[in-house]
Formats: sequence, C-alpha cells, structure tokens
Amino acid sequence: MTKNIFLLLFILFSALFFGQNFKTDVENQFRDYNSLISNKDFKKAMDLYANEDFFKIVPKEQLIEMMEMVMNAPEMEFKMHPPENIIIDEKNVVNENGKKYLKLIYNQRLDMKFKDSKVKPEDLLSALQGQFGYNQVRYNEKTDFFEINTIKSTVANSSDFKNWKFTVIEKKQIPILKQFIPEKFLKELN
Repeated sequence: MTKNIFLLLFILFSALFFGQNFKTDVENQFRDYNSLISNKDFKKAMDLYANEDFFKIVPKEQLIEMMEMVMNAPEMEFKMHPPENIIIDEKNVVNENGKKYLKLIYNQRLDMKFKDSKVKPEDLLSALQGQFGYNQVRYNEKTDFFEINTIKSTVANSSDFKNWKFTVIEKKQIPILKQFIPEKFLKELN
C-alpha cells in the first residue's frame, strides 16, 4: 500500500513538473522570438521560431524582406514592447500531422510615429482606432507616438514538446493560415 502511494505521488509530481517546465519553455521561446523581431533580427527569428509550413506558402526570404520594409520604413518609427499577460492554453492541445499545437493569448503594446505626415494626428488616431478598437489606441502629444494596445493570439507548434515555432493568427489571414494551422484555432477568430 505504501509503495502504491509513493508511486502515485511520484507520478503526480512528475506530471506537475513536466507541465510547468513545458509551459516555461513555450513562454521563454515565445519571448525570445518576440524580442528578436522587436530588435529587427528577422532572419534569426524566422530561422529559430517560425512555422516551417508557412514558408511553403511564402518563402522565408520574401517574408524577411517584407518585415524589413515595414519595420524600417523611413516614414514611420515603430516600437514593440515585450508581450504581457501571456496565457498558454495547455488544456486544448491539438495533435495533427505529427505535431502538437496550442494557443497563446497575450497583450502587447505597439508604438507608432508617422514622420513628416501631412495627415493630422486626430485623423490618424481615428483610422488606427477603426482598425484596433476605440479604447485600444491613444495619441501621446509629448512623444508624438500613437500607443496601440493589442490582444493577440499565436499558435505554437512542436514535434517534440521542446522546440516551439510560432504563428500569429489574425482573421484577415485565415485563407493562408488554414493551409497549416488546425481549424479549431481559426474557428475561434470568427
């Protein structure tokens, strides 16, 4: 009887330790991925953390080039703050095509400044509020930055539960994403 209790406790503690360790791995890798993008090291971010299936649709070099164009546009200054309040939904893991998929939800602030813009800040504010939500965008007159608070969803996938790849999911990208992201995660966007 005592042996069975110790065995049960060992299994329970092992499961708890594994669960916490895997969540820590996912979060740490996601933070590293996000930091690489924020620091404009797009190639390393794509090499280490991008979902390889995405590159079957959009070549890696083309994606890196697009990211560089957007983040280094001379008419705009763009800052990404580290993600906050990361929630990892480990209860709804999907097994598909030899990979495990799970969803992360997080908050992230983005700051944008439009240089030499002929458009009035209040008009830009209105346009950004239309895209991100009225309460999600504010204009900081002191810094001349638009501060955008976003709630984002990302799907993480791994074939070994150790090395994670990430794909930000957005409603407007469903036609591309449905080619390699489990349908369950895309249905939640509607």
